[in-house]
Amino acid sequence: MVLKAFRIQMYKCILDSGWIEVTPLTVLVGKNESGKTTLLKALHKLNPFNPEPYSIEREWPRGRRRERDNAQVVCTARFELSEEEIQELAKLTHQKIAENTIEVTRDYAGSLDVLFPSGLFPDKIHQSDIGATAPSTQKKVHEYILKQIPTFIYMSDYHIFSGTTQLDQVWQRKEQNQLTEEDRTLLTIMEIAKLNLEDEVRKGNLSDREERQYDLDDASATLTRAISNRWKQRCYEVQFRADGQLFYTFVKDERDPSLIRLEERSRGFQWFFSFDLMFMNESSGTFKNCVVLLDEPGLHLHPDAQKDLLKRMEDYTRENTLIYTTHLPFMIDLEKPERICVLSETDNGTIVTDNLAQSQPEAKSVLQAALGMSGSSSHLVAQRNLVVEGLDDFWIITEISRLMRSAGKDSLPDDLFITPAGGDSEAVYIAAFMIGQKLDVVVLLNSNSTGRNGKGELVEKWLARYRSNRARVLSLDECLDMKDKGLSIEDIFPEKFYIEKVQEVYKKQLASAGCERLELVGDGPICRRVERSLGKYGIGFNRGSVAKAVHSDLSRMHNANELPSKTIEMARKLIAGINAAMPQEA
Repeated sequence: MVLKAFRIQMYKCILDSGWIEVTPLTVLVGKNESGKTTLLKALHKLNPFNPEPYSIEREWPRGRRRERDNAQVVCTARFELSEEEIQELAKLTHQKIAENTIEVTRDYAGSLDVLFPSGLFPDKIHQSDIGATAPSTQKKVHEYILKQIPTFIYMSDYHIFSGTTQLDQVWQRKEQNQLTEEDRTLLTIMEIAKLNLEDEVRKGNLSDREERQYDLDDASATLTRAISNRWKQRCYEVQFRADGQLFYTFVKDERDPSLIRLEERSRGFQWFFSFDLMFMNESSGTFKNCVVLLDEPGLHLHPDAQKDLLKRMEDYTRENTLIYTTHLPFMIDLEKPERICVLSETDNGTIVTDNLAQSQPEAKSVLQAALGMSGSSSHLVAQRNLVVEGLDDFWIITEISRLMRSAGKDSLPDDLFITPAGGDSEAVYIAAFMIGQKLDVVVLLNSNSTGRNGKGELVEKWLARYRSNRARVLSLDECLDMKDKGLSIEDIFPEKFYIEKVQEVYKKQLASAGCERLELVGDGPICRRVERSLGKYGIGFNRGSVAKAVHSDLSRMHNANELPSKTIEMARKLIAGINAAMPQEA
């Protein structure tokens, strides 16, 4: 079973988070105190590694005492069944299983409910119903599903292990129940290496140093093997040394083969090493098919190390689902928008959305910083720049160019830096700044009224003011030879392709409204037609959500030959127009 979505209700500051879609690596973005930790903790308690029940006394939303109810569902999780699991369910039920998803809930009372596909059983099997009198098939299926639910592992403390300590002093603090966080981290390392603190303290008072070192070498090999078997992407070698009660840890990896004391390594190295070992300890070495929840990882790492951690986390997702929270721009990869969910505080509690453009200012500033937009100096990242109106344009143009390049067709230059703005007015501001810095810049705007106004302002005010010949302003209509159509980037796709993505995003809402096939209304750009069509059913159109679905589809393609023929031709014109407008080398 793989976690695909979850929903939190009536838990602390969250009245109803709404459904949160989950990818193998998902990031929850929000300012401090926005509810990121609350969200992870509520999800963690669905099926934690160590039992941790909900507490209605401490965790029920404040100011709503009269509504308290132990039957209130806190977490609902939607899981995708594997082919093997579907086959096993078919054997147990003697029925063909048509659906590949189920939902599991846990309420304040601690009861787990399993919601099966319609027609297989009653809509819901309650944990308390599975007793001696329950139908044997239902009991077997329920027990089978509970065994398949992934284990949820929550981590929030990332202590750096210094590697050198006085063992007898650690033992004394342990006996007095005064262990420090550093002591606990040391004991974690020793546990993974199969070293016993009491034995090592006793050996520290003996004269047989040779036998002791032999034992430490064996422990070093044990820990090294445990790490190398798991962390193939970064191979550590560990060696323990001891002089009486003084205990040392030496570490090296393939990036730096020098075997030196851990605390003499860089802080980033110490952090990664400690994080990897704590990660192993938290899961007791059980990694496969876990849901790992990381609260603000990399908080004290410098930006380069944060980017390294983000790459490392991708490796963790080979066998697990990983969800993490952050307010750090370098911990976000905006080229993979399907990963990003944004927390916003409302009068009705914290909600979670994938609509990045409509996120609150604090969250939006994090996203902008991730794109190099947080301050004026961050725009000086390239000599050649393309400014587009928004994230939707950024995602689609980036992927289209990659696909064209992979097919051996003309693409955007490798050294071209694409900067998305928060609309046409912000695109004008960013472009004006770049023009003032004498950078090469092409600005691509939509051909609606605001886009035309933005183009006029840039040409008449800023280009004239700076007398620049290193900047150009383009409209999408001009690039695609379709003047006065008011196009947006989505119009490079065939109508059928885009509608399929819309129906994918709004599948449940359309089904609830009784709409089997969305028919577009009126003429004009496809986004406007979709908005009118969804509006007939009382459904609001979120352009960004569909753009993320389009991007996800494009990211799975290998080259442009997999694109619709219309899109290939439109992409050719768009790229040719941008390249022609880009100032040539002086």
